[in-house]
Amino acid sequence: MIQSWTIQSRLLITRSFSSATRKVHPPVHSGVIEPLHIKPLMKKPEKAADRLLSAIRRGNGPAVWKAYMNLKNAGHISQLPELYHSMTVQTFQLKDNGTYSPNYLKFYRKCVSDILETAIANGYILNSRDYNLLLKLYGRSRDWKAVTDCWNEIPATAATEETFNIYMRAAIQCRKPEEVFNVYSKMMKVGVRPDVNTYGLLIEANGRMGNINEADKVFLDHFVPKRADTNKMSFISRLLIKEPKNQFHTASAAPLLLHTIPPRSVLTPTVNTFEALMDAHGRNNNIPGLHHIYKTMMPQYHIQPNLKIYDTLIKWYCRHGDTDAAQNVFIDMEQRGIKPTVTLFNHLFRYEALKKNRPKVAEALIDYMKTKYGIKPMPSMYTTLIKIHNRHNRENEASRLHEIYKQLKLNREQ
Repeated sequence: MIQSWTIQSRLLITRSFSSATRKVHPPVHSGVIEPLHIKPLMKKPEKAADRLLSAIRRGNGPAVWKAYMNLKNAGHISQLPELYHSMTVQTFQLKDNGTYSPNYLKFYRKCVSDILETAIANGYILNSRDYNLLLKLYGRSRDWKAVTDCWNEIPATAATEETFNIYMRAAIQCRKPEEVFNVYSKMMKVGVRPDVNTYGLLIEANGRMGNINEADKVFLDHFVPKRADTNKMSFISRLLIKEPKNQFHTASAAPLLLHTIPPRSVLTPTVNTFEALMDAHGRNNNIPGLHHIYKTMMPQYHIQPNLKIYDTLIKWYCRHGDTDAAQNVFIDMEQRGIKPTVTLFNHLFRYEALKKNRPKVAEALIDYMKTKYGIKPMPSMYTTLIKIHNRHNRENEASRLHEIYKQLKLNREQ
């Protein structure tokens, strides 16, 4: 882990400056502010500061980090208004649907670490948006220790509804779904009201732990109008959809959830709610349930499927060998004009290459992806095909694909 300073050192620095340099926070901005509007805040405008503002405006993280560190090395950081520090940090916000390699995340962590170390040393005090950014970054890095250390530093008044949701998401990303319920309990204790995203995270966590009935119960309790005949049985099974065979229960999470969810009015589910519900049933082998959610429930709530819904459906249909369903969903997606991603194609590719051992069909999928949508394949797709051909002593095919692989790697590095 590249991190030139620790959570503890940030605490010490913050405390040492809090009495002498504590400032009233400016209103938290919702995005990158037009740099030309805040340039007059500079005491002595410098060319280096102009480069910083230009990089912020372009959203170029590496350029922002370089310009900021140049200001530090030139001794001009103390001239920056607090808002500049905040904008610099927020440049490193990760996109929710973005794909980031481990090296990319490691570099971003170093950049944010360097910037915050310098900013705090110059009297900057982290706000809720900064903590949210850190929780997202550590969660995507699957660094649970960094997540919990960051959380322990957050002042009680700075933990918002969004902060708790990001903390829950980080627990899932770090493969600790059981921690979601502990975070939810903390949320209830401090009186922060959960929202539709919170309940979606509870559904997802239950699904990952195998508690499919509990996942359904969260949906029933908060998204379905109450009826006199409502019972604790899964709503999927009440609708005569086959229950998953490998049903098991994780006792550590469900009782906590049952006792802490407060009664409230019925909420309207979002497309993310249904994605979480689909994922829960897909993980627990309930393929008929997936079809019911997609074809019956989503239309009832007037929810249109998006790319994430199609990706989830195709992933689980391929995992469970239902290629007819996967093909039908793919056709639906194309008819709606939604462009697939390389990740979605990879589900289909892995099914053909690894499950069915049909490398030619898998390669045809790559060609279709490139010609129809202009999507660049993953290098791992070619390494998978090369291994299959080598295993069957098809040296010519392996050599041909290896040349394509080398060119692909070269193009990605340029």
